[in-house]
Amino acid sequence: MLKELYLLQWCQYRQIPMAQLADQANIEFTSLESIHNGSIDPPLSLLNLIAQQLSIPTSWLHHDPQVIQKLWNDADEEEPELPEPHDMDPLFERMIHVRHEHPELFVLLTHLVHHGDPKLIRAAHVNLQSLSKQIRATTLPWGSRPPGHFEPPSD
Repeated sequence: MLKELYLLQWCQYRQIPMAQLADQANIEFTSLESIHNGSIDPPLSLLNLIAQQLSIPTSWLHHDPQVIQKLWNDADEEEPELPEPHDMDPLFERMIHVRHEHPELFVLLTHLVHHGDPKLIRAAHVNLQSLSKQIRATTLPWGSRPPGHFEPPSD
C-alpha cells in the first residue's frame, strides 16, 4: 500500500489548481491525480519536482499542511506561516535541535511512538496537549496587566 500524499491539500494551501501544478511539473494531469489517489507509485525525482513547484520539502507531501503549520507555529498565532524550504526539512532540523537540548524527553517520546501501543500514544498525546495549554495559560497574566504597568508579577 502506498503512503498517502496530500497533493490536493497542498495545492489548496498554495492556491494553485492541480492542473496548474501538473503543467508546472511538466506531467500529465491524470498522472498527478493518480499519484494523489495512490494509484501509482511515483519516482522520488518526480516527488522532488512536485514539492519544488509547491515550495515545500519533499517529505511534507506526506502530511496535511495544517499539521505542518501546527508543528511549526505557536498555537495562538493569528496568521501562521510555514518556514522557507531549504536543503534540510526545517521541522526535522528543529527536532534535532530540541533533541540535543532535552535528550531525555526526546528518548521518552521516541520510545512511546516506537512501541506503537495506541493507548500509550493516546495518553501521551492527551498529556502533552494538557501541558501545552498550561504553557499558554501562564503567559496570560502578563497580557492582563493594565497599560503602562511594567513591573513583573509578584506571584
